[in-house]
Amino acid sequence: MPYATSEETSIYYDTYGELGRPAIVFAHGAGGNAASWWQQVPVFSADHHVVVFDHRGFGRSSCPPERQSAVHFEADVGAVMDAAGIDTAVIVCQSMGGWTGVRAAVYRTDRVRGVLLGNTPGAVRNDITVANMRQMAERLAEAGGLINRAYAAEFAARNPAGAVLYRQISAFNTQARPNIRDDSVYVEPTVVKASGVPFLVLSSDLDPLFPPAVLASVANDIGAPLARVSGAGHSTYFEKPVEFNAVVREFLDSIG
Repeated sequence: MPYATSEETSIYYDTYGELGRPAIVFAHGAGGNAASWWQQVPVFSADHHVVVFDHRGFGRSSCPPERQSAVHFEADVGAVMDAAGIDTAVIVCQSMGGWTGVRAAVYRTDRVRGVLLGNTPGAVRNDITVANMRQMAERLAEAGGLINRAYAAEFAARNPAGAVLYRQISAFNTQARPNIRDDSVYVEPTVVKASGVPFLVLSSDLDPLFPPAVLASVANDIGAPLARVSGAGHSTYFEKPVEFNAVVREFLDSIG
């Protein structure tokens, strides 16, 4: 299996599609890993070079809990890109993966052609995102953990097999203890905007973790367009893959 080395941590990754085509790196959330993107990889590898990876501590990327801070995420994705032979890429993010995309855009600007923030504010700090993160621990505790808020109840009702698959994929993250809450991982909106990297923010009406109003504030503060998908919860990429993929495609076309 291919691994990249980032700050003494081995990061699992995999590639699809021909090297030399425009590259897309998919950055998963705290409920997923590289396998989560099974509904995106076949679609986009037909005309792009696609990279998926396990964040440190997730799936096949073992890492002690004290080294799982999001301050390492931009170095990790850079190491993965190096190992995959990619100079620049669009980063498509889900939830926790937004910290990777935002921090890479700010600290690895020359390597990032664009960032799609799917159901995530990423590392963007404003009053609304900070308040939302403070409240999130309580909401997750009331729900019995992240897995019970990772997708909408409507999704489980109409696609019970998909809900089981989501939980099975997530179950491989036995060592994951990500830290995306410390002040050190955040970036001010003005700094994100100053990077010049194109952003698109995607929100869903049933998302209980990062509701539309939270993501609208992020889009406004960083000067990014906001796409909305109806009938999906926190994991639009998994619950409504056709709609999610269409938004990704439109974003790719917009930045050339």
